[in-house]
Amino acid sequence: MKNEILEVSQIEKPILSAPMGGAAGPDLVAAVCNAGGYGVIPLWGKPVDQVVSGIEDVKALTDRNFAVNLNLSFPYEDQLHACIEKGVHAVSLFWGMEPSAITITKNGGLVVLASVGSVEEARIAEEAGADVIVAQGWEAGGHVWGEVSTMALIPAVSDAVNVPVVAAGGIADGRGMAAALMLGASGVWRLDRHAFLGQQGSNNS
Repeated sequence: MKNEILEVSQIEKPILSAPMGGAAGPDLVAAVCNAGGYGVIPLWGKPVDQVVSGIEDVKALTDRNFAVNLNLSFPYEDQLHACIEKGVHAVSLFWGMEPSAITITKNGGLVVLASVGSVEEARIAEEAGADVIVAQGWEAGGHVWGEVSTMALIPAVSDAVNVPVVAAGGIADGRGMAAALMLGASGVWRLDRHAFLGQQGSNNS
């Protein structure tokens, strides 16, 4: 399968673990990575030493690429620099649009995943240098920034930018994933471990 998100993230499956705080810990993130997906660990709102230990915990369980999720409405500058110093593959930025945060991350040599809720935000993020746009529909759990449904947002954002788009919100099974890919997404957020390990269980995104 030739897919932009696979190339950017250097993974085997176009599925990324949604960075749900309190649910996506090092074990889940590493399991996703080891199964060929892309793990994203939420470390926002934590002091720098806990960000560093969180990164180290994931690295102890996998040698594959993963991202650290940071909430831009919380203090993030020191945490972002810690991610750069620890050499994580990528940073996932959400709950705000800060082009300067994208610039700092890119200058540090990391890949940037920018979560957006509108076409306008997607264009701003791409112009600032984001490598991947996470288009989050209102069906998503946790912090939801946008007010447009996922399946309406995906084609609009995909048409507006030239970087890979990841669909977030309401992707609960293979049919939802197929629909998102048909509408222009290169990959999808999933919260559930079973999506990667091929087991039965509840699914969320």
